[in-house]
Amino acid sequence: MGQFLKTAVLLFLAVGPAMALWACQPGSEAARKETMKSEAAVRRDAVIPPIDREQPARFETATLALG
Repeated sequence: MGQFLKTAVLLFLAVGPAMALWACQPGSEAARKETMKSEAAVRRDAVIPPIDREQPARFETATLALG
């Protein structure tokens, strides 16, 4: 059982970081640009509610203290 445990730990130490590096690789430049194009179209066509379009003449902020 001791040999199996050593092998499992070594495999984890070898494969774990490699998988983490592979998962963190950014996508292709073309895929990112395509995503940006589609998001821009959605944002341009979004309907903004009237309450968000108009700024009130006076506004106040509230704070909450927990203690």
